[in-house]
Amino acid sequence: MIELSSDPYVLKPRNTPLTEADFRLHLNINWCRGVLFNVVAQKNSIAVVEYDALLWSDDSVMFVEYKDSVAAYKDLSSRRVQQMNSFAKNIARGLGYKNFTFIVVVKGLEEGTNKGGVQVLPLFELGNFQPIFVSTLTEMEYLNKLMAKYTREGKEDVVAELCKLKKIFEMEIG
Repeated sequence: MIELSSDPYVLKPRNTPLTEADFRLHLNINWCRGVLFNVVAQKNSIAVVEYDALLWSDDSVMFVEYKDSVAAYKDLSSRRVQQMNSFAKNIARGLGYKNFTFIVVVKGLEEGTNKGGVQVLPLFELGNFQPIFVSTLTEMEYLNKLMAKYTREGKEDVVAELCKLKKIFEMEIG
C-alpha cells in the first residue's frame, strides 16, 4: 500500500467505487508522469478530504473530484469545494510541487461551470482537458494580484518592478 506524507497530511488509497469506471476511461493522462486514484488525505489519523484522482508531472499536480451524477454534484456545497481546493494547495506545497490545480468533473453535466472558484467540467470534456495550474505559493498569488491591480490603474512602472520581483522568486524556487 502506497502512503505519501505531506506534513501534516498522510495520503492513503481507499476502495474504488464501481461508479468511477467512466471517469477513468475519459481521463487524459498524456501530460502527466503518474496517477493515483481514490486517495484520502488524513490529518492526525482522521480523514479530512478525499480525491478521486491525483495526477502529477515534474513540477505540477492536479487533484480531481468526480461526481457520477448532476444530483450528486448539486449536493456538493461551494464551501466544501473551496475547502477541497485549499487542502489540495496545502498538500501540493507539502509534497514539493510548485503548481497545482483542483477540478470537479461531473457525469451528465451539459456544460462547464464554476463552483466555489473551482473549474467544473462535464465528463465528456475530460478527455481533451489540459490543466491550467496556479502557484502553490501564496506570495506568488498575491504578487499576481498586485500586478493586475497596478496594470488596471495604469502604473506601468510599478508593474515592471513587480515583474522583476516575480522573476527573482521564480528563479529562487525554480
